[in-house]
Amino acid sequence: MWINTPNARLALAARRGLRLKDARGTRLRAVQGTLWITIDDDPRDIVLDPGQSFTVDSDRPLVVMPLGECATIDVKSPAATARGRWSAWLQSLWPQHPTAATARA
Repeated sequence: MWINTPNARLALAARRGLRLKDARGTRLRAVQGTLWITIDDDPRDIVLDPGQSFTVDSDRPLVVMPLGECATIDVKSPAATARGRWSAWLQSLWPQHPTAATARA
């Protein structure tokens, strides 16, 4: 399955993994259950409990697996994070002013 979206919440069944490629900067957050993340050719094993997150700091493919029966993960791409910062910056440049019709009322 190929998913191309800036934000996703995915349920991972027992012994079913999620493989991500080109994921540098992607934020992975455990919503429910415990997640195990392993990155190709990286000695680290990353374990996330609910509420914890990890930002991918490698260009290598990685696998996310539930530890236990199942888990739920939020996946947020760097594009989604950048879009949120860009939107906030634009709003700071153009603060909301009441329209003429609103001001007269």
